Amino acid sequence: MSTRTDTAATPSTNGRGRTDDVRDMSLQPPPSARRVRIPELLIGAAIVVGFALAAVLWHSNSTQREPALALAADVARGDAISASDLEVVYLGTDDPIARLAPSESVDVIGRVAVADLQAGTLITSANVLDLPALAPGDGVVGLALDPGQYPAGRLSPGDVVNVVVPGDAEDGPIAESAVVFAIEELGGQGRRFISLQTSEEAANRIASAAEAGPVRLVLVAA
Repeated sequence: MSTRTDTAATPSTNGRGRTDDVRDMSLQPPPSARRVRIPELLIGAAIVVGFALAAVLWHSNSTQREPALALAADVARGDAISASDLEVVYLGTDDPIARLAPSESVDVIGRVAVADLQAGTLITSANVLDLPALAPGDGVVGLALDPGQYPAGRLSPGDVVNVVVPGDAEDGPIAESAVVFAIEELGGQGRRFISLQTSEEAANRIASAAEAGPVRLVLVAA
């Protein structure tokens, strides 16, 4: 009687002590490997942002913003500049720019514009001039003049004029090299009140001539 030896079936192995019906987990990435990449991306993004901010701060610091005086409103040629005509602006540039500091506004207020200036124009000493100051022996005379009695267009304080009496050209001007002291409009239609600074003697002659009849102003070189 033959005996049968029952041998318990044992699962075959792949030579490494692992069963064939068990999946080789060494071929799968660990669960945490994919999650580790998220912090790495965040760190990289933070570094990029940090460098960008540093570049912006460096550029801001390297370009110094300087305060300067500018016009807050349009100013016509010959108009005196007041404090309300001025404002402070800040310049962000490395290039040298002609300007006046806010503390130098006292050197501008009360002086007259040498040209028509638009709002936003940077004020410099070249934009303005002083009204002539009176000295002993000087006089200022005012003339109410109609269009045609004064040069049209560009007459303004600081200009130099001769005063003549129409019809007496052979006798020459009654006053030479008088300086325009101030100009005011008289009710439109081009009528103006023009004040002239000259010597006291010449101012008296001009006043007497204007009382007797019309006079005219001739613009001459300074």
